Amino acid sequence: MKKYLSLFIGLAMLVSLFAVPLGAGAADNDAGVPELKSISFKNATIDTGFKGDVLEYTITLEDNTVSPTLESFEAADKENPGELFVTYITDEAGHQTGIKAELSSSTGSGVNYVFLYSNPAEYEINSNNYLSDIYSPYAELEESITHDSDSYRLYIPKDLTTLTVTPVTEDINASCPQLNLTLNDDKTIPITLNCTASDGSVRTYKIKIKRVDKTLDEVKEEMQQEGYTTFVTGTRFYENTSFYVIAGSALGGLIVLFALYKAIRRFAVSPYDPQEKPFYSTAE
Repeated sequence: MKKYLSLFIGLAMLVSLFAVPLGAGAADNDAGVPELKSISFKNATIDTGFKGDVLEYTITLEDNTVSPTLESFEAADKENPGELFVTYITDEAGHQTGIKAELSSSTGSGVNYVFLYSNPAEYEINSNNYLSDIYSPYAELEESITHDSDSYRLYIPKDLTTLTVTPVTEDINASCPQLNLTLNDDKTIPITLNCTASDGSVRTYKIKIKRVDKTLDEVKEEMQQEGYTTFVTGTRFYENTSFYVIAGSALGGLIVLFALYKAIRRFAVSPYDPQEKPFYSTAE
């Protein structure tokens, strides 16, 4: 009996050496799988706090009629932070139920963090068909979305060939589908986003795609720098030195022409003699 007991204990110890602990909802950090160190959202608080090896959470909305948006995040690996893609989770009717944040690495591996709303709003019919923001990796809107305009410019790197556009509806009951596009090098046609309110009314947004004189790798490098805010500044035509040279030359030419015009009017001889009697007179 002791012989079999010793054999059983030996086998158990051997198995324990090769056993890999498993945990429900935990991120596998082996084989270069990326991990978040922190993440936060505007208009929402993570209920239990955040840990990079836990993948599922509930979040409480401060205003459950307004869509939460990404506020900040930090990757665990600062040298290879990876890329974060944020999308909204919806039910069959298109109503938001949560947020999914996908962190991918340069090796192709990735991990998904899910944040479900703990206090979703009751379905309410209204006419709010406005967007509040647009998420698009390696792209940048020229200006923030407001109620005053339905047309915007989206700047992208000159060699970007795939574009994912995730609209954020202002009202949590509205819907606007995500777009996944394959671009040509010379694609500049506008894309259309249709935001549908819960009452069925639709607002159409026109987004013009503009390429900047920077590659995707250059934009990625800029985004990883501390204090990064924008990759567009200095790339638009009116921010280039050549634009100011041309504009200055044109303005200078107009000034010279105007000065010549004034001089000619001043010194030119009039063909009329003010003392000469008129050839004919008109009746009063």
